[in-house]
Order: sequence, then structure tokens, then C-alpha cells
Amino acid sequence: MRDLQHDRGDETSKTNQPRQMAGAALAGNISFYLLIATLAWTPFPLGSARPWSWTLLTFLVLACWLLWLISRWGNPEGLTTSLRRVAGPVILAVGALLWGLVQICSRVPAAWIHPVWGMAADGLNRPVSGMISLNGWDTVTELMKLVTYMMAGWLAYSFCQRPERAKQMLNAIITIGALYASYALVMAMLGLRQGQIFYSVPLDGSPVAAPFVSHAGFASFTGMSLICACAKFVVLSRGNIVSVHGPRTLFLTTLKFIFGRGTTLLLATLVLFSMLIASASRAGFLAALIGLMTVLTFAMVMNRRQAINRWTAIAIVAIALCALTLFQLNGAALKNNLSELTPGDNALLGLRNVFWSAAVHMIWDAPQLGIGLGGFEHAYPLYADHVYPYNIDKAHNDHLELAVGWGLPAAIAWWGALLWLAVKSARGVLTRRRDQIYPLIAVGATVLVAVHSIFDFTLQLPAVALIYVLILGCGVAQSFSSRS
Repeated sequence: MRDLQHDRGDETSKTNQPRQMAGAALAGNISFYLLIATLAWTPFPLGSARPWSWTLLTFLVLACWLLWLISRWGNPEGLTTSLRRVAGPVILAVGALLWGLVQICSRVPAAWIHPVWGMAADGLNRPVSGMISLNGWDTVTELMKLVTYMMAGWLAYSFCQRPERAKQMLNAIITIGALYASYALVMAMLGLRQGQIFYSVPLDGSPVAAPFVSHAGFASFTGMSLICACAKFVVLSRGNIVSVHGPRTLFLTTLKFIFGRGTTLLLATLVLFSMLIASASRAGFLAALIGLMTVLTFAMVMNRRQAINRWTAIAIVAIALCALTLFQLNGAALKNNLSELTPGDNALLGLRNVFWSAAVHMIWDAPQLGIGLGGFEHAYPLYADHVYPYNIDKAHNDHLELAVGWGLPAAIAWWGALLWLAVKSARGVLTRRRDQIYPLIAVGATVLVAVHSIFDFTLQLPAVALIYVLILGCGVAQSFSSRS
């Protein structure tokens, strides 16, 4: 009798197993497409650069994570393997985040507490519980954002280990970027600003910035989408354009590709590049060009056969001609901005030099401890050499501002984690025999944000940070051999 009951239990377990697998697969699919939908939504509310919108972003990514955990509940071995491959960068990033928690803890040595808390206690004439951070609430908010980006990047890394998911992610990024570039074009033609949708007063800045507050943020988002589109266009063209059987065959296959499979991708590339120019962001435009040149350099290193090199040279000439044409048509504002960069003119670095000088002094005063993430705005009046009739809340240099808030050890750990992942992607570009496009794009996007962050604070815009971590996670996922 007991044996019969045991056999029935085994049969019930075997019957439930397919249902559990189907449920896990469904949860994984919902998580993946919800992540794509989150990327599509995040730029619209001013790049999610408002408390309600970045809080919503956190909840959306958390929902994706919960669904992903359900999908992976029965496969802990795969999770262990995935984690082991990126253990070093994860340890560095988690260590930096833990230091952020220490900064908002009141139970730290008295010598670590920022002097401003002692000044507050004297002014209030009562004891005040101090901490390393100048403003604990801002530090918690910034930590929440960074954890959100890290979770989103892990999701991309986990999903995109499957080539079909990586392809879907890349297509989604290109489509979303092209749609927002088209939206920016329509808004610019109508003379409207995204701020008018949410607020009664239009925001200052370039009109070609929709849906972002800043045209620099729009340029960074568009630039990363452009790198994705250009890389895919070149890869797709190689399988459709024949360059080894004479110019006639080259011409005919090129026409067939442009007016066939490559039409939609070509249009997306053109509108992205056109809106990048129209954004009139000098730093964003130059950073995107450097990112594209990095991608091109890696592509030329990969291509060792003469026929492919010949096609690469032809592609470079064609892309350069299209770029010059679009620059002449849409680059009036950008040309005016670039023309100001003369040796005697400090237009680009004028105010930034003041902010950077203050940031360097802040780092010098607290190189190990930092003043708390998000503390630059509150510390600037204490270090300012010049007074301006507006609020200075950003250093216009993400690298310096991160070191100001976190301190040099934690900031270096965070930078080191990103650099480590970028190096893994670069290694994947050089060692993999297929699907190199994904780590290649990750390298180009990393170069773009690294350069642009020297002059702006675009990585502090949630929409820009989100698209970057998804590209990086996808690239790292595809940087390992499929045989492993």
C-alpha cells in the first residue's frame, strides 16, 4: 500500500514538473518584455529625471526582478555559473554600494562625521545625530538609483546569454531610439518642448531635446542608439552586399539591400544621426563620434580578409558622405557651437572650470570618506569661488561628482567594475567567431558615456543610465563562447 502511494506521488510530481517549467518560462518572458517596455517608457517623462518617475523606474525594475527570480527558481546551477563569470565586477560594485550605506549610518567614528553636523548642533543648541553624508536623504536616493541600474544590467546580462534574446534587445534599443528621435523631430518642427506636456512653463535649452530636459541627455541617448544601428547595419550589409565580383555586382547588391532588407535600418540610422546633430550638443556629438570610431577600429581589427577590408573601406566612405550631408542640412546650431571653441574662447569650459575646481577641493578635503552621494549641491556654496543667480546642483562631470560623493576608494571601485566589464566585452569582440556585434556595441557605448561624462552629467539621467546598462549587460552576456 505504501509503495502504491509512493508511486502515485512520483507520478503527480512528474505531472506537475511540465507545468512548473511552463510557468517559469512565462514568468521569464513577462520579465523580459516588461524590461523592454520600461526602457521604452523611461525617456518620455523628461528622461525620468524627476522623483516620481525615477521611483516608478525602480518599482518597474523590481517587478522585472521578481518575475525573473520566479523563472530561475528551479535552475540555481545556471545562476551560479552566470555569477561566477562576473564575480569580480559584482564584488567591486557591491562594495561601493555598501560604503554608501556606511555614509548614512550614524554609528560611525566621531572623526568621520562631517563638520556640518556639528555646526547644525551648535545652531540648534541641541545634540544632532551626524553622519558622513551631508544629506542622508539624497544619498539614499542616489543609492536607490544605482541599485536599480545594477539590477537592470544584471537582467540584461542574464536574458541576453541566449542569442535570440540579445537580438531582440538590440532591435528594441534601435527601434526605441529611432522613435524618440522621430518624436524629437516632430516636436522641434512644431516648436514644442516636452516640459509643456508636464508643466505649464517650457523649460530652457535647445528645442531639439525631446523627450529629455537637457539636449545633452538626448544626445547621449541618441548616440548610443546610433552606435547600435550603425553596427547592425554594417553587419547586416555584409551578408547582402557582394564586393568581390566587380563594381557592377557591388552596385546592384547595394541597391537591392538598401531598398530591401536594409531600408528600415537605414532610415533609423539616418534619423538618429540627424537628430544627434540637431541636438547641438558639442560634447554629445564628439562623444558619439569617438564611440563610433572605437567600434570601427575594433571592426577593422576583426576583419583580416582582403575582401571584407575592401567593403569596410567602401562603407566608411559612404557613411562619411551621408554624415557630411546631414551635418550640412541639420548642423547649423552645432556648427555655431563648435565655431566658438577657439583657443581664446572658453565657451565650453567657462562655467565648468568653476564647478570642477570646487569639486576638486571637495575631494581634497574628504578623499577617502566622501561627503555622501548627491552632496555636491549642498557643499558647493561652501567651496564656491563665484556666485551665480541660479542653483548649482551638478558638477557637469560625472567622474568628479562621483568621487566627491563616494570618496575616491568607492568611486574607483565603481569605475573599476564598469571598466572590467568593458574589458570583458572587448575581449569577447576579439575572441568570439560570431555574435561579436553585441560586445562591440558595449565597448562603443562605454567609450561614449566615459567621454561625455567628462563634460556633462548624462549618466545621472535615469533614461541614459538605463539604456547604457542594458547595452553593457547584453554585450557582456555575449562576450563568452557559446560552447561554455
